[in-house]
Amino acid sequence: MKPSSSNPPTTAVPDTIRRRGHNISRKDIDPDALKVLYRLHRHGHTAYLVGGGVRDLLLKRKPKDFDISTSAHPNEIKKLFVNCRLIGRRFRLAHIYFKGGKIIEVSTFRTVSEFELEDGLIKSDNTFGTPEIDAFRRDFTLNALFYNIADFSIIDYVNGLEDLNSGIVRCIGDPVVRFTEDPIRMLRGVRFAALLDFSLDDQSARTIRKMREDIWKGATPRIFEETLRMLGRGSGGRALSLMHELKLLEILFPKVYNNIRKNGIDEYLDIFSRVDSSFDDGRILQPALVLAALFYPVFRAEIAGTTESDHLKQARSVLTPMSERLQIPRRIQDTMRQTMAAQYRFFALKDARYKPRTILRKSYFEDALTLFELIAGGTPEGKQLVQGWKDLEKQSPQQPPPRRSRRKRKRGQSPKRSPSP
Repeated sequence: MKPSSSNPPTTAVPDTIRRRGHNISRKDIDPDALKVLYRLHRHGHTAYLVGGGVRDLLLKRKPKDFDISTSAHPNEIKKLFVNCRLIGRRFRLAHIYFKGGKIIEVSTFRTVSEFELEDGLIKSDNTFGTPEIDAFRRDFTLNALFYNIADFSIIDYVNGLEDLNSGIVRCIGDPVVRFTEDPIRMLRGVRFAALLDFSLDDQSARTIRKMREDIWKGATPRIFEETLRMLGRGSGGRALSLMHELKLLEILFPKVYNNIRKNGIDEYLDIFSRVDSSFDDGRILQPALVLAALFYPVFRAEIAGTTESDHLKQARSVLTPMSERLQIPRRIQDTMRQTMAAQYRFFALKDARYKPRTILRKSYFEDALTLFELIAGGTPEGKQLVQGWKDLEKQSPQQPPPRRSRRKRKRGQSPKRSPSP
């Protein structure tokens, strides 16, 4: 049964799919996650594999994480695992640590928050509930499926399997209520639809268009994080298309939106086809390069007709409003600005006015060349230029600058100062 609002029914009867009716096998589940599930179960607690791990296993994708929900409270979890650490103030989570830096995240079943601010925004949800309430508390139906370690069944309170098989990302309950509770869910819906090549259900899509201006009511760091996940995890082209279609680009990145309205979206899709390919090939681009790829077409349009000395200034002009709004760290801003401003040098490889080896010595050369490959690597001429720069780099190996040796002074000895004039 699908809920009609964000509040779960008091008696929800789930669909239970026995082991023979689904494709999840324990051999596909992380062995350390299985250890956690089994130990919780042996000590009398309900323990489910939840969220994206179940979704991805059902879709025959490799899960990024294996998260667990349980009836055990945080302190009870900590008593069972010596390698456990409790984190979080808004909602207490248990992190179980394993070799190699692996973390299995365990949460207690949640209930609807008792602590809400005005306008329906959830600010605290550190209250515990039941599996049914926890399922309805989640954002989308495809993320609310549970794998029960007790009998290896799938438990579905929200018709998530039906939506998963139909390729639909659907809000649990009324989208207006859910997006009001947490505006970032609008971006998460786009991300899941792009990642899985699914469609948003009509009601959710209409609500996002209607409520798109509320996105800035969400926490800015989360908006920044979701933006990077959408654009830099192998489905950036689809995410851009969806954000443009839903008018989210107009609110998040007005300059990008206006550039697309004027010149079309093809250049962006071309650039992000290579961003996506980099991720598929196992190369995770740093945030500065993902964002620089997004803003380069705007930058290129604004520098048309300007002198070369203006490029750094123009890059700052393009990036500053967005950087301030998204609270982008300064080091990321610096990399974006330097790599974008340097692009004209890469296009001018054979221009006699420039000495190519000059830019080879710059600290940002590698990042700037990667950006050049993203923006220019779609044409034969661009590929030839990229290869030319790579060949030149091989011929001129970079040596790290020698470290200046510092003379140690004895303890208690004052440094020598130059006499005052």
